Amino acid sequence: MQINLSTHPPDLQKHKCLVLGCFSDEKPPRGVCGFIDWRLNSMISREIRQGHINGEFQEKVIMPYPERISSDFLFLFGLGCLSDISYDRMYNAAYEIAGAVDAMKLQEFSFDLPGDGRSRLTAAGSLEAMITGFFDCLSRDIRKLDAMNICLITSSDRLDSVAHGIAQFKKNVKHSDMVDCSALQPHFT
Repeated sequence: MQINLSTHPPDLQKHKCLVLGCFSDEKPPRGVCGFIDWRLNSMISREIRQGHINGEFQEKVIMPYPERISSDFLFLFGLGCLSDISYDRMYNAAYEIAGAVDAMKLQEFSFDLPGDGRSRLTAAGSLEAMITGFFDCLSRDIRKLDAMNICLITSSDRLDSVAHGIAQFKKNVKHSDMVDCSALQPHFT
């Protein structure tokens, strides 16, 4: 599993699959999901109003080839209420996301840290939980783990937290040496 990082605007960067967390109590969506909603002329908000998206935990919504962003697929993953978010929920969401991306036969995706700056969770803790979830799901098949390329979308002011989250993952997860984080090093120096 290769972990990359991008501090570029998420609407301009090319993504095979852009995965964004969607909370049931954030209407309209906020964070990166809210920004992408704005770029899509409130398409996500309209789907929420029409009852097609509710943000309940483990809800999965795939939008192929959304116009105005450079992504083949937009994948919204329901996280429930923002006030209920926990590291366990982040881990479980990441596990489910990796499984869904794998089921779509994709070997790459980009993701953000849902609720970053709006919840009681730290960015480092959220990142550790999510990478661990991705790793645990994909490590069931070493070939899938080896082939997956994952990109974290974040802002440049979060780089210290990202470095801390990666360090926590490397420290706490057995066989974490199977995750290549070398592409992140230029961002931390």
